[in-house]
Amino acid sequence: MKMIAKVLRACSKLRFKILGHATIKDIPTDQFNEIIESLISSGWKKIYVYDGFDAWIDYGKVKLQCADCKLIFEWDNWTEGSVEGPAKVIEDLATTNKLDAINEWRWAEYDEKP
Repeated sequence: MKMIAKVLRACSKLRFKILGHATIKDIPTDQFNEIIESLISSGWKKIYVYDGFDAWIDYGKVKLQCADCKLIFEWDNWTEGSVEGPAKVIEDLATTNKLDAINEWRWAEYDEKP
């Protein structure tokens, strides 16, 4: 099982890089919600909302789309919010909201270090 998890994580990280994505991590919850609402007000549409039994208690996820661009917002009660998507869009969003963008998949920090 551990090997399968490593392969799946490696595939996710590779896909992230191939698509030219970036991430904003550690967004405070209030600001995270404000960013989502601001994007929706400017024309972005919700195309997915996580509705599991723990939705917005332990974990939450929203996907927004505008034209052919998709952003994935994730929240948990430990690290708060993050958003990932095309690097240019994420970098602009980071600048507008005085946040830092990185060119790494959100979950990469939890990988085992060699």
